[in-house]
Amino acid sequence: MRTGAPGSFGAHLKTLREAAGYTQEELAIIAGLSVHAVSALERGERRRPHVETVRALSAALDLSGPARDALMASARAPDHATAVDELSRVSLPVPLTALLGRDTDVRTLRDLLADPAARLITLVGPGGVGKTRLALELARAIADEDTCRVLFVGLAAVRNPAFVAPAIAEALGVFDDAGFDLPRRARLACEGRPTLLVLDNFEHLLDMAPLVSELLIAVPTLRVLATSRAPLRLRGEREYAVGPLALDVDVRSPADLARAPAVRLFVERARDVRPDFRLTASNGPTVSAICRRLDALPLALELAAPWIKVLTAEDLLHRLMHDALPSTAGPRDLPERQQTINATVAWSYQLLAPNEQRLFRRLGMLPGRFPIEAAAAVLGGREGSTSGSDEALRAAAGLIDKSLLLRSKTPVAGRPLYDMLETVRAYAALELTSASERDDALEGLVRYSIAEATLAAEGLAGRAQVEWLDRVREDLESYRGALAWLIDRDRPAEACDIAWSLFFFWVIRGHAAEGLRWYEQILNWPSLPAATESRALLGTAAMRYTLGELGHARTALARALTLAHKTGDLVMVARAENLLGDIEHSVGNADAAREHFARGIEGFRALALPWGLGNSLTGMASVVLATGDAAHAERLLDEATSVLRHTAPWFLSWALYLRAFLAVRRGKPDEAIGFVRESLTYIRQLHDTFAFVYALVPLAAAAVLKGDDEWAARILGARDAVTERTGAAVADRSLDELKEQAHRDALARLGPDRWAVAYAAGRNTSIDALLKDIDRII
Repeated sequence: MRTGAPGSFGAHLKTLREAAGYTQEELAIIAGLSVHAVSALERGERRRPHVETVRALSAALDLSGPARDALMASARAPDHATAVDELSRVSLPVPLTALLGRDTDVRTLRDLLADPAARLITLVGPGGVGKTRLALELARAIADEDTCRVLFVGLAAVRNPAFVAPAIAEALGVFDDAGFDLPRRARLACEGRPTLLVLDNFEHLLDMAPLVSELLIAVPTLRVLATSRAPLRLRGEREYAVGPLALDVDVRSPADLARAPAVRLFVERARDVRPDFRLTASNGPTVSAICRRLDALPLALELAAPWIKVLTAEDLLHRLMHDALPSTAGPRDLPERQQTINATVAWSYQLLAPNEQRLFRRLGMLPGRFPIEAAAAVLGGREGSTSGSDEALRAAAGLIDKSLLLRSKTPVAGRPLYDMLETVRAYAALELTSASERDDALEGLVRYSIAEATLAAEGLAGRAQVEWLDRVREDLESYRGALAWLIDRDRPAEACDIAWSLFFFWVIRGHAAEGLRWYEQILNWPSLPAATESRALLGTAAMRYTLGELGHARTALARALTLAHKTGDLVMVARAENLLGDIEHSVGNADAAREHFARGIEGFRALALPWGLGNSLTGMASVVLATGDAAHAERLLDEATSVLRHTAPWFLSWALYLRAFLAVRRGKPDEAIGFVRESLTYIRQLHDTFAFVYALVPLAAAAVLKGDDEWAARILGARDAVTERTGAAVADRSLDELKEQAHRDALARLGPDRWAVAYAAGRNTSIDALLKDIDRII
């Protein structure tokens, strides 16, 4: 068998696998990959594995430290990875188990995806049949081949159709603009690159199907793989029915029966809870009958198999035949296979202990992944409970044992997340409503969201800002659910507490349009408390400023500042003054900006609020620098940097950018490059496209000062590609002038042809490549 070239990822993987004593099949099962995928990687047919694939393999091989880093390095970033890709925050989920019994489906769908005319393929089937798992297998295989960019959009937790477009925009790395044209932005984001967009769990959002059609029309290189219980009913759609696992085989021995995918899945899940379970001549027919009784549906088998821990196969079959009845809470007119799934979930639910049943119902209120604290909150409901987390943990352990709850991967270390398959969650929600507990569970969700948002408000302005940005994103659907409930129940003050606490998340992670929607809904109430109205107005102003609507922002701020003075809220006064400084500076009113920043500095200094003080000092420095007083600007930036070293990296990245700008103005390119290098490390952690397009201008100007015009062209190419593909633009005249000067100088010395080649290369460069260039230069 041919293997990858020496030193390649494939050769490295094969060496590690053999050293661990695994066969390819064993490694595939542990890593949650197909055997074909592992084999193709080792043979060198897939030379650029997806980062999530490498992580799964590292975990399966129990690698850590240098060994893990070496495997990751041998995979290295794809040649076509760009800064936009690195700034994106969406990755393919990592399946927890290997895909079984879908080889024919995979082959057929790979052939279908290879057909240029098949641009929209919808995997259709009942909940629990394995559509998501099959789509993920296809997506990971295509991503590993490095011929197509693959983007995943999980829609199961999205309850409001208004958030479908932002979810797709986030996957594309596109800025969420309140009036943005997603198809046009998608065309720019794809920029002629073959792209596969996976839209998972579309069935409850079918009214948004026309958006999919618009995207396909606008982006010729885009293909869509959707999963849904019902087709999207769009022109050109290819429906692929995902059926149960195969069960019928020529059975002459237990080994023959084990080849049936449905039986194999049942046996493997039974071994998860009872390692000594084996398929024998005596229990084989019973296991086969269990699989047949469950229509060979993967989810039904996953739910039934764990009961082998306490029941014999014969007892399990007997109970399934006599106890599993269609759910009394669910519709009776569902397709037969969906009734089988609901009946199996219902049967599993009925066998739970009372405390497990109660938690199971309550978890139906949580729309996406959740920490144990959220589970405890919905369990405790309106009143809460002092022993909520312990009680929730005990019940959650039981649900995990029975495959009704899953441990989920999380980017936030030390904060385990849990999840329910959407079909299971839907049944839990039905039982919750049937038990008349929905409102109480929602009150628990509100309690959790307010408490968590209060912590987030502090964390988003602190040194653990990156972790808190990820943490808020993980909880976003819970926040949305709580906000919608509070607004629907005429409780705007509590809704404002949540929306205001997430202020920096809306701004930094490109959700300004969503933040604006929540603030404006709160402002629709006629008689708000002054403190609530002030916060909502300042939030509205900040979001509109971020979206470039300066006139509307100034109007909202004037009212917010008046209310803040009236209530004596000095923090709000200082924040409003600082934002007014930003607005006036943006429109060229230097004197007004200077006055507002001065009041902001005075206010934040009196409040001893470091992030605010550093932010206002940076703003004042930008005004002073624009008026030509470089020495004063440098003193302000020295103080700002000193203060901000102990706060959130987002604030510091802006101060560093301005220091780089100042260094260029003073003819010190090496100093400027050093500041940009430090800011880029923060920008990549924060996934901040705005800070990126700002920081690259002084970097390009510094390259010109050093006479490296080709590098300057590459830098400007990288910056312009991010601007065009994401919508993140500069609103600073001085910076525009510096960019145009760097462009003119480099172009004049290089000539049009050399400029075009370098600029084109830069459009496809990565942040890693930029950092390597910087290290080479300095």
